[in-house]
Amino acid sequence: MSNQIEKYMKTLRLGSLAKEWRSVAYKDTEQYVRDLLELELKERDVNRINRMVKTAGFTVIKTLEDFTWTKAIELPQGLTHEDVENLSFLKKKENLIFMGSVGTGKTHLATSIALEACKHGMRTRFFTAASLANILLEKSQKGMLNSFLSKLKKVELMVIDEVGFVPLHKEAAELIFQVIADCYERKSLIITSNLEFSGWNTVFGDNRLTAALVDRLIHHSHILIFSGESYRLTQSMNRQKTNERGNNNDI
Repeated sequence: MSNQIEKYMKTLRLGSLAKEWRSVAYKDTEQYVRDLLELELKERDVNRINRMVKTAGFTVIKTLEDFTWTKAIELPQGLTHEDVENLSFLKKKENLIFMGSVGTGKTHLATSIALEACKHGMRTRFFTAASLANILLEKSQKGMLNSFLSKLKKVELMVIDEVGFVPLHKEAAELIFQVIADCYERKSLIITSNLEFSGWNTVFGDNRLTAALVDRLIHHSHILIFSGESYRLTQSMNRQKTNERGNNNDI
């Protein structure tokens, strides 16, 4: 009988129930059915989030719980840590722009916010500027650009990381401009860069295109400045000191 029940559940695509229904305690019929359905819904919610995280394309997974707000992160007037973490900027279709030196936490925070958006059921994509440029060029060459851009239009939050690390070819710069222009007042962007806006023309290679791109970005944006020492360098030095202390204690 149990095998037959599980077969029915699998046929009805109640995969979680098929695995866990025996673990649900029975007190009365109403409670039992409710707990069974809650079990299935929780499993489906977890699976949905996992799919959204996979689709987002994160290079690594970082969480807000692991992120530390420091005095070296300068927030603009009117924006709080809570505004960032509870995704209030998304409801207003505003952008976040993180500027600062390498290793100061920009990518960590951008990834953490995007992961939080996935947990809230928001369609999210994560790209480095270089990877997005390569994808756009490849899609353009294969005649699949419009299809790819149509998919991006369904995204609610897009992260473009590491703007400024690699200069872009003219066609790639124009395609990224098109993506950002399509996002304008329709969805939120998170941009991270090691360059101030005045240096972006070295990335995009065209002063007029760069000016138009920056104009669209900053119109509805909050700019956060990340200063201080490299977080990765500090961690590495702390580990080295710990190891040295350990070695000295062994002597």
